[in-house]
Amino acid sequence: MHLLAEIPQARIGLRWDRELSGEAEPRIRQLRGALGNTFREDALFHQHDPATGRLLFRYPRVQYRWHAGQGLVVGWAEAVQRLLDLPWLDLRLRLGDEPVQVTDATVRAGTGTFGVATRLLRYRFDTPVLLFNQENYRRYRQLDAPAQRRECERLLTASLLMMLRGLGVTFPERLYVTFIAHRRRTCHYKGERLLGLVGEFATNAVLPDGVACGHAVSHGYGCLVASE
Repeated sequence: MHLLAEIPQARIGLRWDRELSGEAEPRIRQLRGALGNTFREDALFHQHDPATGRLLFRYPRVQYRWHAGQGLVVGWAEAVQRLLDLPWLDLRLRLGDEPVQVTDATVRAGTGTFGVATRLLRYRFDTPVLLFNQENYRRYRQLDAPAQRRECERLLTASLLMMLRGLGVTFPERLYVTFIAHRRRTCHYKGERLLGLVGEFATNAVLPDGVACGHAVSHGYGCLVASE
């Protein structure tokens, strides 16, 4: 492996004072909204300039996820120390119409390794990846099955490169990406139904577990983990 970067990473697992049911997609949206409102002066939590309200076009350093009734906040690079410094325990939030309190916060900090592999490595998407916008989805629908596969691989390659650049990592060689298997899944984002993909792919990039690519990564989409 040719090492490119080791980037700080933190994971904050949040348990609540009550059981919370519901699908992950709306819960992630509620968690992001609650923390973005609580820390509204810090753009890391909501991707908007606090002074102007304008959207910041950058790779989100803080990302939100949900699993088995628990919230997960993931931080990268400069967001790590900010997450580690926050008083998570006993923090009061409102998730939708439900007031909740953090009763336990599990904090894990380390580094994520990025590099160039000497062979193709396999990864799988832990959450659906959103690769399509309205324009490229219209084009995708007109293609036959082999061409659709190639288009998915092209879009995934572009998304991985954008993620790397967003974290300040330059990939010095050609990035190879091929889907081993994938299937479609309908996802919901900002009131719209979008096509998401889940499955497994191979690439010559060394990527850390928990990094995310594609659209809406701060909403929990596109999270990948090594599958071997």
